[in-house]
Amino acid sequence: MRQNPQMGQHSASNSIKYLFWAIEDAQGTSIEYIPFFYVESRIDFNDVRTGFSSMISLSKAIEIHSFSADLPLVEDMVRDIDLQNTSSSMPDSARLSRLPDFVDDGFMSQMETQFIRYLLNSFKSRVYRNFELDVYSNAGESLSGFTARCMELLDRSRRRDSDNLHEVFNRKLGQIEQKYLNESSPDDFEVARTASRNRDIFSDYLEKIAELFLQSKPVLNPDEDQKPRSSLELEERLMSLAVEAKEVIAELWDSYEEKARSVDEYILHPNLKDIHIVRSCILWIPAKAA
Repeated sequence: MRQNPQMGQHSASNSIKYLFWAIEDAQGTSIEYIPFFYVESRIDFNDVRTGFSSMISLSKAIEIHSFSADLPLVEDMVRDIDLQNTSSSMPDSARLSRLPDFVDDGFMSQMETQFIRYLLNSFKSRVYRNFELDVYSNAGESLSGFTARCMELLDRSRRRDSDNLHEVFNRKLGQIEQKYLNESSPDDFEVARTASRNRDIFSDYLEKIAELFLQSKPVLNPDEDQKPRSSLELEERLMSLAVEAKEVIAELWDSYEEKARSVDEYILHPNLKDIHIVRSCILWIPAKAA
């Protein structure tokens, strides 16, 4: 491998470093490389208002022209570079095109300045805010992930409301119990048998309704229920109450999901103090890749 090569007929300043795009399986063939301006930068977001904090690393390459340092950069002039595909050693198969004479320390410094201006104008990071909770998304958190996290944060409040609703239904169950299960006559076999059956039915629905409020998700089909085992008014009342419980639980979940989705999007742009140039150099890229 060769290092610090002479670039065509022009020898750049010794302070300018070089990187080369690696090509696998060159098989000894001569490959033409052309120069790009390469820059690594770091953006340290630390927004006081939103609490958003993130460090973002960027590796970019920009085609070199005589006017590159004078014109503002736009999105289609800047390309992403995977640093793992680069090397400081020049491949034996590389055939370098001419490095323009205007590429010197001053040009590199101007390009850094243009790149900083490009980041100030173009780089952005999305942040989401939930109005119900007054919380913001974390760095790299998707909208769906943020919504799911908001639902978790709302879970304690939802469970409290669910417990309050459960108490309401327990009072309704108590009223039904007083009305239908107080009659007993140990001397009358038929009355005793009916009372025992009523207690079994009541116990089943008491447990069923309790399970509805304890489930981690609402029942998907609130109107769907088992058919009554008898034509007793008691069971009809209990079944109607179970359906009502499913409906109010589903409504409760819908209201909290709506709260979790009550999200607005903010766009954050970096400030000058947030941008740090790590290094810049000339990156040689095979012409067919460029």
